[in-house]
Amino acid sequence: MKLAIMTALVFLAFFMNINAQWTNNTAINNAICDTTGDQATPKIAATSDGGCYIVWFDNRGGSYAVYLQKIDAAGNHLFGKNGLLISNNPQNTSLQDFNISVDASDNAAIVFTDRRNGTILNPFAYLISPTGAFLWGPNGVSLTDSINVSQNIPVVSATSDGNYVFAWTYSNGVQKIAMQKLNSAGVPQWGSAPVKIQSGTTLIYNYPKLVKSDNGSTIMNWYAYTGNLVTTSNIKIFIQKFSANGTNQWSSPQDTVQNIGRVSGISYQPHLVTDGQNGCVISWQEDRDANSIASSWVQRYNSSGVIQFPKNGSEGSLNSANQHFQPTSTYLQSTGETVMFWTETNGGQTVVGGLYGQKFDATGNRQWGNNGKEFKGLDNNQLSFITTFSKDTNVVVTYTESIFGSANANVKALRTGPSSEFHWPGNIVTASSYLSGKIRKQAILNQSSGNSVMTWSDNRSGSGDIYAQNIKFNGEPGVCTISLKFGIEGFWNSPSQVSDTVTCYLKSSSSPYNTVDVAKTVLNSTAEGNVSFANAASGTYYLVVTHRNSIETWSGTALAIVKGSNTYDFTTSASQAYGNNLVLKGGRYCAYSGDVNQDGIVDGADGGLGDNDAYNFVTGYVSTDVNGDNSVDASDLAIIDNNAFNIVSVVRP
Repeated sequence: MKLAIMTALVFLAFFMNINAQWTNNTAINNAICDTTGDQATPKIAATSDGGCYIVWFDNRGGSYAVYLQKIDAAGNHLFGKNGLLISNNPQNTSLQDFNISVDASDNAAIVFTDRRNGTILNPFAYLISPTGAFLWGPNGVSLTDSINVSQNIPVVSATSDGNYVFAWTYSNGVQKIAMQKLNSAGVPQWGSAPVKIQSGTTLIYNYPKLVKSDNGSTIMNWYAYTGNLVTTSNIKIFIQKFSANGTNQWSSPQDTVQNIGRVSGISYQPHLVTDGQNGCVISWQEDRDANSIASSWVQRYNSSGVIQFPKNGSEGSLNSANQHFQPTSTYLQSTGETVMFWTETNGGQTVVGGLYGQKFDATGNRQWGNNGKEFKGLDNNQLSFITTFSKDTNVVVTYTESIFGSANANVKALRTGPSSEFHWPGNIVTASSYLSGKIRKQAILNQSSGNSVMTWSDNRSGSGDIYAQNIKFNGEPGVCTISLKFGIEGFWNSPSQVSDTVTCYLKSSSSPYNTVDVAKTVLNSTAEGNVSFANAASGTYYLVVTHRNSIETWSGTALAIVKGSNTYDFTTSASQAYGNNLVLKGGRYCAYSGDVNQDGIVDGADGGLGDNDAYNFVTGYVSTDVNGDNSVDASDLAIIDNNAFNIVSVVRP
């Protein structure tokens, strides 16, 4: 099916929410896409609402296409069961790496290569809105004017000024890095041809990485080397900051993160992340001493390009008997510290699977001993795809653990703190225990809630499918779901109720009754709805329900809420609400209606708003429509006046 046809049809199904909430069973996980064919190389990016996007290559149609799924905080699929088709333009059978970034409006910027221009791979960019609209058109935007030049491994970063910077390799002569900036309309900002970053010598440039910085600028690092990437021992790491107009901001032509050489080549690429203060942290592995022992290193740059650690970085471990691979890092803004994790093996790599970490102070001094902290000892299970994230003084690490002697793997996670202590029961939790092959795990951490989401390609059905699992900040998988029944006085017309949205809160069980989590649901004609709290851990909470023109209503007592399914019915008795604050109508206990301005009391102010809208014959979805018939009239005013006369107000603990 051509993409133009697909985009015409897809909106019919976009808002049919697929109930695939995060499972509490880590032996099952959530299928992001489990249709026919192979689904491969997932990428994930967080959204501001606690959800995420997952994008992948998919050959359900016989050749690889690009698909996207948006997932809310509770794990619901918003783009249909098996995702939204982004592009089915022709691909190579050997897939190139690609990238996704999310902007401040939660639009997903996606960049990948394909052969739509002929036999040569070229880069193309798409911008997809949270509702699935193709903001740069059904075929995206071409990033190059040189369609006969092989161009690969594109990356993207949304910028602080609402634009998007892209970088990729450009294989014409000595390989270089090409860059282009698009504005929100998809229009190139750095000329019709991309900007070329080149050495001017025989140095080959490869593997760009991008993070955003201040004033619309971006920071990029990349490999620089001569010879063959697979066999050369002179790989160095370059870095540069580019302004909003594409000019160098740091040393010219560029600085080197590591200028000694002997950085690991094609098997590992440096890990670049923002430090949240317009600088960056970069970690890498190398054999600096030429003794066939790899070590893990880290460096931090501030926004001005000044290195914060010693030149050529700080080493995570001085244990020269072991190998140290695949480092990833994160910066703790609250303390000015950097934390790096890596996998460790013995020198001959006959015993593998160690997980080690190191914390560095603001100037790069090791804080967890000269050999780092052991979080998992060496055994025969190999680790891969390590990710490291921070929230406040906490660090969350995720990884894939291959099971020795089989083709199976688990996905695991841990949370630690300033003193390298474990924060979760059992220390390390398993996010996926299903016995299957799992590759290319990716992960995000939501900075607001601290919840993590991991996604990977999984062969449990015989070919690659995309699966995912959340882990909350307390180490629990899944969500807390409440099957809610809640009557609304004005909307209840026995035997049915006008369907409408309510907002539900879990409040702590003791003063000052802080909000722990919030979620919305649509109550159906029987006044029932399922509320999924994505952030709250199992515990004891008050359940509070609010509605656009009803009195805020608290549960009669604090409730024991567990992960998985819970139930609460406000309609059976007045005592189901705190202070018996319900009205009996038509055989059902309901929340009082008429609090139009939501100030916690039904009074003359609400009546005044209702009178004004009734006088002006206001219709539609408005707060003064107290009985839900989409018209403001005397029937609404009667409810308001009656409850105002009785001085109805919210009752709280």
